[in-house]
Amino acid sequence: MKRLIPILVTGFLLLFLLPPDARGQQVIGLPQVTNFPHELTRAGTQNWKIGQDRFGVMYFANNSGLLSFNSKEWKLFRLPNKTVLRSLAIADDGRIYTGGQDAIGYFFPNERGVLEYFSLTGLLEESDRSFGDVWNIVIHDSTVFFRTTTKIFEIRPYSGVAHTHLAANGSSWTFMGLAQGRLYAQNGSQPLVVLAENSWMAVPGAQTLKDLFLINMLPYQGDTLLLATLHNGLFLMTAGQIEPMEEATALKKERIYTAREISPDLYALGTVSNGILLINRAGQVVRHFSTHNGLENNNIRSIFADRQGNLWAGLDEGVAMIDYLSPISKLSPAPKSRMATYTSLVHENKLYVGTSDGLYFAPLTGPVHGDISQSKGNFSLVPYSMGQVWSLQTIENRLFMGHHEGSFLVEGNKARFLSRRGGGSWLFRQLPGTSKILAGGYTGLQSLGYKNGSFSVDNAFRNLLGETLRFVEIDYSTHTVWASHPYRGIYKITMAPDYSSAVAVKLYTTANGLPGNNNNFVFTLNGEQVFATEKGIYKFVPSADRFVPSEAYAGIFGHLSIHFMRRDDKGRIWFATPGRMGVVEDDKLRYFPEFDGQLVGAFENIYPYNDQNILIGSNNGLIHFNYHQYKQRDNNIIARIGKVTITRKQDSLLFGGYFTQDNKMLDSQGNKSIAVLQPYMNAFHFEFHSNLFSHADKIMYSHKMVGLDNEWSSWTDKSSTDYTNLPHGEYRFEVMARDNLGNISAPASYSFIITPFWYQTRLAYSLYAILLISGATGMFRLHNRRLKHQRLKFEKEEAQLKYLHELELERNERELERNEREIIKLKNDHLETEVRYKNKELASTTMHLYKRGRLLTKIKEELSWATERLAGKEEKKDFVKLLKLISAEEKSDNDWEQFSIHFDEVHNSFLQNLKAAYPDLTPTDMKICAYIKMNLSSKEMAQLLSITIKGVEIARYRLRKKLQLTPDVNLADFIAGVRPNQ
Repeated sequence: MKRLIPILVTGFLLLFLLPPDARGQQVIGLPQVTNFPHELTRAGTQNWKIGQDRFGVMYFANNSGLLSFNSKEWKLFRLPNKTVLRSLAIADDGRIYTGGQDAIGYFFPNERGVLEYFSLTGLLEESDRSFGDVWNIVIHDSTVFFRTTTKIFEIRPYSGVAHTHLAANGSSWTFMGLAQGRLYAQNGSQPLVVLAENSWMAVPGAQTLKDLFLINMLPYQGDTLLLATLHNGLFLMTAGQIEPMEEATALKKERIYTAREISPDLYALGTVSNGILLINRAGQVVRHFSTHNGLENNNIRSIFADRQGNLWAGLDEGVAMIDYLSPISKLSPAPKSRMATYTSLVHENKLYVGTSDGLYFAPLTGPVHGDISQSKGNFSLVPYSMGQVWSLQTIENRLFMGHHEGSFLVEGNKARFLSRRGGGSWLFRQLPGTSKILAGGYTGLQSLGYKNGSFSVDNAFRNLLGETLRFVEIDYSTHTVWASHPYRGIYKITMAPDYSSAVAVKLYTTANGLPGNNNNFVFTLNGEQVFATEKGIYKFVPSADRFVPSEAYAGIFGHLSIHFMRRDDKGRIWFATPGRMGVVEDDKLRYFPEFDGQLVGAFENIYPYNDQNILIGSNNGLIHFNYHQYKQRDNNIIARIGKVTITRKQDSLLFGGYFTQDNKMLDSQGNKSIAVLQPYMNAFHFEFHSNLFSHADKIMYSHKMVGLDNEWSSWTDKSSTDYTNLPHGEYRFEVMARDNLGNISAPASYSFIITPFWYQTRLAYSLYAILLISGATGMFRLHNRRLKHQRLKFEKEEAQLKYLHELELERNERELERNEREIIKLKNDHLETEVRYKNKELASTTMHLYKRGRLLTKIKEELSWATERLAGKEEKKDFVKLLKLISAEEKSDNDWEQFSIHFDEVHNSFLQNLKAAYPDLTPTDMKICAYIKMNLSSKEMAQLLSITIKGVEIARYRLRKKLQLTPDVNLADFIAGVRPNQ
């Protein structure tokens, strides 16, 4: 008991030392808080002031100097004296006025776009140049006011005029601020003064602020101002009256170090030790950010709201960004505990969240269909629900919980066991027309019946399948339960008509049309069962008893592996793939990259309660997604080029991110600032970013180098690119940014020129042309001289060759004549030889014919003599036939035909020519002529012709007449002289 007393006292003190609103209920939705520790920013720990330029770049007055952040890169710019930077203010012309220790000045880009420091200290009197820290800066009517502890410096930077304001009675300046177009200040002697006509005038009614430290003066309503003090809370100032804000008395306990208006009805108060308080105009705390819900440090040095609605906080250690207007927030049942969330459900105006540590609930205080994340309250653990909660379902207005330890019924704020048999339960499905509920559990199906006012296990239910069934859907028309197993396939369980038992079980695998046996899931959409596989959505065809791809979903999901699907009341399908989440709306698929990798793997769960409340189970708490706000959000995305570096032997910064011309900051590059580079400067590294800080890692980029690339690059989250070995020419690098909504920025561009090497310049090419022409002319002349010389030489050689040729021709002619004579002689010799040979053959043939004729004559004579001596007629008859045969052979011309052919070959077609000249000649006449040509005697002719010598003479006489020869012409001479065509 003694040990408990210190604990109770400590708790009591903490409870009552905290302001009522701060220690009371907060909205349950926590926006994303991103912390940037000094190790990441590579700067000092403390950040005293924050600002944003017109390009969206954030600036921080840091212990180490001016710190900038463009959503991708942190840069530090030190003061020349390397002192702490306590204040900054950004002017419309782009100058960033800063105040350090004994240092006032501004940063402005040089001609390369790199921020450079310009000191204004030289405008001060020598005696005023030692002033310590500059605590804040106000720009008013083109005049810049720097507040130090002892002096306020009024500087007109363009005219170079400086004026020093001292506090009354030698006191210190404790505050300076601009409100309603007037410059106010506070010092130790005057609670509140206003600058009028270059002098400080006391504000009537400001005695209320005496001995109070004023922090800021903010617009409130109409002419009323909201005044924040360090120790005494908030005040309202109206028409010269300053009164405490009674509605915010609880804040008097807070030590407010900084205050900022972030919207017309919302203010942010940064405290020394209690983080950030967001209050409304009524002074009520609506949000509280501290180390309990995301901040790394509770000591807030500065606050700023950027153009996208992000709330920046300069901490005593690092920087924090709070996306308090984001449509995405985190509902953490136990903020200090990291726990996975598997399911969620709104029931009886309570939000239930099933986690790995049990079931939590929070009452909903807002409108029924409003944004749940704005409900005020705290999460509480449902008793007896410790452990993993797999599912929550309402059936007949009763809330059922699938739990690792079994089936539960949640009644009020308690969980009651329904069944532990068979281990845990995954989900529940109501059976139509009955009061029964079918539960899918670790060991198959289980039936729960309602009797006597409570649910209990139906022990008579027959479960034929002892497998874990986490995905179960019922086809009520066929009394079929479909259940998928992650590693085996899909089970078809045929139920009895009254669902009292399972009748049959069949396992469907790849043999039945499924593309694989793993990662198959069953869901019900529009009253029909669909089956998500590793190759897209399938459907079951009962007539074929097979699974086939679903035509209805193939065009939408393709071959995506879907792990979760649920249809909302507007017909949209919310789905999850491994690591990603999306929605199908109007038959178009959209992913949400903000949730990549956040859903619980293999246990994805999306609960689309309504457009403003899409609840997503994650690895750390429940994600709240206001889809309506998400679609309405206009990011106005802008792409910027942050750095261009020449990456040759040694990196050299070419462009630092800012365009200037004639000492003016430009939104885009001017013609005068186009860099003209040496030819060896042809390798570049480009870095780019967008103006969006929320989910900056999800921004995609596409770029193109005009002058080199014909197409834009593919979209990627990489915010830099390189080009090497660019040839000389004019180039323009362009980049576009695309946010998670698909909005695409206008291209940001940077132009530059790479000059050619001296040998690639126009002058060089002109010299090349001149040299080429001169060389060609010289070559032409040289060629002509050579041609002339060669022509003369050729003519001389030609004359000589002609002479030699003529000699050769003469010699060749003589040689040719000699050769021709030799050839003629050889031909003649050959012909004579051939004639002699053929004459010899002809003579042989003639002799053969002659001898045959004599033989036939002799045989004929002998046969005739023998025949005359035969007495019998029959005997004579045979000999007479033989004699006739011999006579016929003698008259036969066969031998003559062969002879005439042979004769014409020897005597140059003598017979043919003779016949052509004297067509009246008979064959006998032709034979007489041939025999005469052969110089045969009349006797030899008679023998060959088988006639008498007298017959030969008569034949010769007749021949002469046919040849029309006169008596003085010798027949043999005439025949010898017969020529072709005579």
